Amino acid sequence: MLQVIPFPPNAVQALVEERDEAVAYQRKPEEVPVTHLISADYFSVLAAVSHRVVPEEVLLGTLADGRLRIKKPIVVKCMREDDNIVAEAVEVNEFGFGQNVSEAIRDLQAAIVELYFTLENEQDRLGPDLQHVREKLQEKVVRMK
Repeated sequence: MLQVIPFPPNAVQALVEERDEAVAYQRKPEEVPVTHLISADYFSVLAAVSHRVVPEEVLLGTLADGRLRIKKPIVVKCMREDDNIVAEAVEVNEFGFGQNVSEAIRDLQAAIVELYFTLENEQDRLGPDLQHVREKLQEKVVRMK
């Protein structure tokens, strides 16, 4: 038998508004009461199925680049395309690809960072469409000083 410890409902302890960022606290497994037991066979089936599940939409809250910080989440649509996952930030018309959702999100993060700095460097030469994308990015992303 395998013990499954559910994610505690109070995992996010506080939102620090002065710094505009969330602080998460995860209780240690020994602090969480065991409420469900499932068989190892059933867990294997769940694990095999869950890696193929693709969320329709996620909120991107970080760009994994210390130069930039997201101040408003970026909505990302996820979809399966053949054997790959596509993560699309519709608001800024940018895509990421990968063999799983994590890879696609990381690729999208890198694409958004590159787009941000390209639009910043070329801001005097942008047409109306790219100027709109730049404005949208500036609503969502702030450059760290």
